[in-house]
Amino acid sequence: MARLKLYYPADEIVTDLYTSGREFMTADNVEYVGSYHRYTTGEVYTGATWNSKSSLKLIPYREQIVQVSNTYKTLKPNIKVKYALPYAISVQPTREDIRVGFMTRYFIKQQTSSTIFEIDKLQYDSWKNNGIDRKLYQAVQLIWYISGQITDTNNGTVQTLGVQSKNELQIKNAAQTINNISSYLTNTLEYYTDNDFSVPVDINGLDS
Repeated sequence: MARLKLYYPADEIVTDLYTSGREFMTADNVEYVGSYHRYTTGEVYTGATWNSKSSLKLIPYREQIVQVSNTYKTLKPNIKVKYALPYAISVQPTREDIRVGFMTRYFIKQQTSSTIFEIDKLQYDSWKNNGIDRKLYQAVQLIWYISGQITDTNNGTVQTLGVQSKNELQIKNAAQTINNISSYLTNTLEYYTDNDFSVPVDINGLDS
């Protein structure tokens, strides 16, 4: 299965990881045990490193849904027995994000797994409204800064936080909901662009 991008620099890949089970499964719902690697896009593949011939895409492990009997559904007609399953997405800052200097990001984690992946606002709103099972998943949104001074600056007694410090605070706050999110957000300058970044003209209206 093809990856989202043709090329990934080393700082976008975490290699030589291992799962002992109940964390991932293949697309055909088979639980996976063994080596794997992960990308900052949220993609996870089998194998310690990428192999175009043998690496398989992994998705978060989930228990097989037990069908509820017709008798039980008759007795409990309002019970919700099906939820949407979250899926990882690859994000890119929009022209408006670049203009204002930050973007909103959304993350989700299965309660019984250490796997975290990025989702979009639509899925996050679904989770808030229990369209995605809130008993099974934790989700959080955060502001992610992408422009400005990288490091903190001081003007007398006044300190101005840089992008790295501001994103570190966002990660720390998000960790109150997803405690190991710092293991996913390891690059506080992800998507960073300096203030002189030239935004291309959106001739297709994709950002509108």
